[in-house]
Order: sequence, then structure tokens, then C-alpha cells
Amino acid sequence: MDYHTLSATQAYNLLIKNKVTSHELQEALLNRISQKDRELRAFLFTNSENPPDSPHSLLAGLPISVKDQFHIEGTPCSFGLSKTIKSNTTAPVIETLLKNGATLIGKTSLPPMAMDFQTSNKLAGICNNPWNVSYTSGGSSGGGATAVASGMSFVDIGADLAGSLRIPACFCGVYSLLPSEGAISNKGIFLNPEISISHFARPGPIAREPEDLLLIWEALKGPAKNSGGEHDDKWSLNLAIWKEIHELSLDKEISSKIDSITEIWQDGGISLQRDKPGLVDFKECWQLYGQIMGYEISGLMNPLIRWLTILSGRTQKKLSPYFFSNVLDGYRRKKDDYQAALTRKQQIMQSAEAFFEKYDAWILPVTCCRVFEHMEPSTESGLNRSYNEPLLVNNIKINYLDALTAYTTPISLIGHPVITMPIGLDSNGLPVGIQVIGKMDDEHRLIGVVKRLSMHIKMPVCPSLQD
Repeated sequence: MDYHTLSATQAYNLLIKNKVTSHELQEALLNRISQKDRELRAFLFTNSENPPDSPHSLLAGLPISVKDQFHIEGTPCSFGLSKTIKSNTTAPVIETLLKNGATLIGKTSLPPMAMDFQTSNKLAGICNNPWNVSYTSGGSSGGGATAVASGMSFVDIGADLAGSLRIPACFCGVYSLLPSEGAISNKGIFLNPEISISHFARPGPIAREPEDLLLIWEALKGPAKNSGGEHDDKWSLNLAIWKEIHELSLDKEISSKIDSITEIWQDGGISLQRDKPGLVDFKECWQLYGQIMGYEISGLMNPLIRWLTILSGRTQKKLSPYFFSNVLDGYRRKKDDYQAALTRKQQIMQSAEAFFEKYDAWILPVTCCRVFEHMEPSTESGLNRSYNEPLLVNNIKINYLDALTAYTTPISLIGHPVITMPIGLDSNGLPVGIQVIGKMDDEHRLIGVVKRLSMHIKMPVCPSLQD
């Protein structure tokens, strides 16, 4: 059997029925990595230690991969840097999965310190898109998305601050779950494993099917406390959708693909209305996100490096008025501005919570742009990569950072759970995805919504999964 083609749930079902052992699945995936990863470059470290058979644990020995941003005791950890350390502690989210029967097969690639939306580093080189190796896999969880899409992993655990789960999942044609803010500890994802930040940094899984997200989520948080995620096919879905951002253009092919799939959903009896939470103004959300994120991240920096970053970032600030400019303002660490941004964030979150009393989910694009060919940074100094060349969206030049984060950071701001799901391919044969946002702290229900929506989509098989 070609075990690598199985979804995580299919592999899990074989494990609990004793039709395969965890060791056999691990060997199959390691063999797959040896065949495919020279081309795709998704892994930084593989683990060949024999796992104990644990068919009666929650995950029954299911092999998973983990982004090399997470500390795991006794294993190498690079954070995408040239120097690898050996961790002496384990990030809580990974510890929970391992205790519940997951088996580590390896750690996946990321840009240095997860600070890019493409995935490359000096250890592994450029991580390639499994649909076409000339294209980016996205970042910063690009290694994990490539590994899952190509059958080198059943599930990868990544993290997302401004789109680092959602963008790679979208570009590689797989699913990701960004949990509600605060639902999962984000400790163990920085060089100092005891450090965490209060907002936006959220671990979550990447997988090939919605059922796989549920499998991992229940291993992390337990089964649903109510019937929210257990609706049958007669469940009447009421969805909101929003595509328009006044300041930035959305690629016409993405817009058209969303229109096509929403027509299919409406024909299937699903209600869709053009709507968004009343207090969500994209430009204001970009400003608030930048102020909060910049303040918190820069608090982890050496003060001299922080000010050098502010001084050297003036050119990039002009190039990226909607993302980098706002983050750099946060780097100035004005406490009154930070507190005011947190107060406004709470008001917008409350508006969003009221919005989800009317709707089962809210649909947005993931990025302004489609998947693009690998781009070299214009400059690279330490951890900072600058992209002076814009992306072309409908023949309009849009800054790299702005095009990639316009739809992701407002959702980071409101803190609600979001699943990225594939809806088809563009004219280059590369995936197009959407964000599906749900009610706060109701991931089970959101997974149920996405499972229903996915039933109407016939997504082609990734070429790298077939060969």
C-alpha cells in the first residue's frame, strides 16, 4: 500500500485497527522523504528512532512533522538559522501531541526566525512548491505545507503570526487551522523557550483533509462539549463573504474562483451574503495589528538592534505602507499607543463576536496575489529580508508584504479561529484558497462548516503526491 497517499485520518484508522504499526508508517514516510525531499527541500531534520506501538493512545502513534520553530527536547532546532542547537525542553503544544501518541518523523523548513513569506535558509536552500517547483511554497510554514501536500507527512504543526500557516496552506493546496487566540500556548516557539508574546502568535496544524484537522484538534483540546461540530448534511449554513479592499486590488483569477465556488455552494442550498463585521475597517485593522505586533515583538529585541531596525527600515516603510510601516511604528514602543490599540482591538473583537451570532462563518481571500515564482530578496541583512520589487496583481504593482498580508492580519487582529481551504487551481495549475473564519473558541463547529463546504469541491490531486 502507498501509505504516503493516505490522509492522517485514514492512517489513524489503520493504526487503531492494528492493520499497520506506527513503525511501518514512519518507515514509509522516511522512505518518501528520501525520494522526494532532494527536489522539494521541506525537511531540516528527520527522526528514525523506532516509535513505541501505542494503538490505544489518542493518536495511536500517528507520525507527524513539526516546524523547526518548536523546541522538542533532545532534538535539533535551527529556527531557520545556520547554527543548530539541541533543545532541552518541549513546546507545550508538541508535548501534548506526543503524550497523546503522536510520533515525530522530522522537523520542517522555515525562513530564518520565521521572518519571511517564502521559505528558504542556508541549511536546506529554497523549499519548492509541490505543484510546480519553480514557484514558492509560501512561508513561514512552507516546509510543513510542502511536506503534507507531497505525502512526506500526514500532518505538520506550524505557527502563524501574520499568515504563516494560511499563506503556505493556500499556496500548496492543503488545509490549515489557526485556532482562537489564547486557545493553545505559544511558548516554545522562540529561541528562548520560556518567552511568549501576548497576541497573534498561534500554533496550529496543516493537513490534507478537514477530518485531519479535527483529529489533531481533539488530541489537543478534547471532543466538542456540545453538538456544534456534529451537524449532518441537513444543517442549514448561513455564510458571509467579503472580497473588497479599497486600498489594494484582488487578483481577478482569485476573485473569479471565489465567485464560481460560491455559486456552487448556493446551488447546494448554502446561504451566502456580502457582509463583514461592522467595526472591521481594513486600513484601521492593519494599523492596529502593526502597532500591537511591532510593540510586542520589538520588546524581545536588544534595544540597539531595535533602533537600528527603525533607522534602516525607512525605505521599506515607504514601500510597504500597509504592513511594514505599521509594524515599524510599533517598534517605537509607545505604551499609550499600544494600550489604545489593545482597547480598540477588543471593541472590534466584540463586533466580530456579534457578527458570528448571525453567520456560521465568514469567507475571505487569503492573499491579494496568486502563487508566484520564487523571488530573491533585494537585500538581506541578518534576519531582515527586503523585497523592493513589487508583485503584479492585475498588472498593478503592489508591495510584496502588503499583497501577502492584506487579508490575513485583520483576522489575526480579531483573534477568531480560521481554516484555510483549497477551492481549485488557477490558470498556472497552482492552488487557490480561502480563509473561513468562525466563532471564537468554537473550532469544532468551524471544522464542521469547512467539511460541509469541501464536499462541493473536486480538488485535483497534487502532482508530487502521485509520483
